[in-house]
Amino acid sequence: MDSINYYDYLIAHLSELQELIRIPSVYHAESVSQTAPFGIFSLQALMHMKSLLEKSGYEVKEYDNSVVSASLGSGEKRIDIVSHLDVVNVSDNWAKDPFSGEFDGEYLYGRGSQDMKTSAYLVYLACNLIRESGIPLTKEIRLVYGSDEERTMDDMKNYFSKVTPPSFAFTPDGEFPICIGEKGALMWVLKKPYHGCIKELRCGNQCNSVPDKAEALIAHSRLSEWDDVIEENHISAEIKEEDGNLRITVYGKSAHASRPEEGHSATVDLLQLLSLLPEEDVWKELYEAFRNPYGTGAKMSFETEEMGKLTLNLGVLTFTDGTIAGNVDCRYPAGITSAKLTEQLQQALPSFTVSLPYDDPPTWNSPEDPYVTALAKAYEEVRSEIATPFISGGVSYSKVFGHCVSFGPIFPDEEKMFHETDEKISLKSAAQAFEIYHKAILKLLEV
Repeated sequence: MDSINYYDYLIAHLSELQELIRIPSVYHAESVSQTAPFGIFSLQALMHMKSLLEKSGYEVKEYDNSVVSASLGSGEKRIDIVSHLDVVNVSDNWAKDPFSGEFDGEYLYGRGSQDMKTSAYLVYLACNLIRESGIPLTKEIRLVYGSDEERTMDDMKNYFSKVTPPSFAFTPDGEFPICIGEKGALMWVLKKPYHGCIKELRCGNQCNSVPDKAEALIAHSRLSEWDDVIEENHISAEIKEEDGNLRITVYGKSAHASRPEEGHSATVDLLQLLSLLPEEDVWKELYEAFRNPYGTGAKMSFETEEMGKLTLNLGVLTFTDGTIAGNVDCRYPAGITSAKLTEQLQQALPSFTVSLPYDDPPTWNSPEDPYVTALAKAYEEVRSEIATPFISGGVSYSKVFGHCVSFGPIFPDEEKMFHETDEKISLKSAAQAFEIYHKAILKLLEV
């Protein structure tokens, strides 16, 4: 095992990973059908992975065209390695084609390179190495691939309803060393009838991403206060006349909604400008509620020592057919309920209807769990550093599996680019993650 050159092995198979990244596997509502439950592109990525598994000699099982699985070994205990192949949407300000899979000799570029097609492919390669070695397996190791993690996780909920729970699972969907718990995650939908001077409104493209672009078309003359606010707050904005109206485009910095400090919301900046419109109190209401990404404006800030701060992100805001609609992402620590938070948000937005279609409570696994310590030992062996467990604000398939942790692929000293513009991953780092996954699976077999 120690003689394996993981980087060379990965480079030799890189074209397969690039093909996977080239599939724009974003949820596509227009093509949703019984055979494509999350749209044709998510299904295309799933079938691509199915083809790779079959080519390597695995017997593949399908679950309603939303999940595929393949196993090696057998035994009373089963370890599931759970990955998703869907990705979040992209904005139009990428420097590179987000679905090119371009490799420049150091970085692999594209949506999903970090979150999480690369690691989904790495665990497949790690299992291939184990199959090729011919070592006896005392447990069943099952690769599981889903296609709607970024929205509802209905794919994996369906899978979980049809199989017995595994003895343990991990998902390579986050950061190293090892994430033993996650904050609660919920999504609110906001709606309000509106008849005012805003003619068009398009802000953000994904509930769980900090918006990097927000745009409004306004039937109004330019306010002098806008220039002052733009200058004082260093807002990146363009204001142009268009057929007697004003089009305001504001730019921010995208980031994962659970880490708002790494981004900057273009929507909040736009709301600050719109709040200056006379007799348009709705924009003041929204700006006050979401001006702070930790819930201060909505009087719902909450923090615990173990899980950190609550985060709040107005990921999508639109105006269509006489209705303002918004999607809000919130990550909350254990110790407060989603019902209480919903009550607080409704009080902060009295003119809106607030509904809660999605809510997953916080999760936690013991750092002393023998499966968790097996993963930690693999990390420490490869990296020569202590694998200190942590709690994340992210949401992974751990929410569905329970006895499941998030494990890599991004290292503590690397730039986190989940859901960000120009997402990329270092192939040298990916090769080290590949080595960790290979050794981790072998150690899980010994538990």
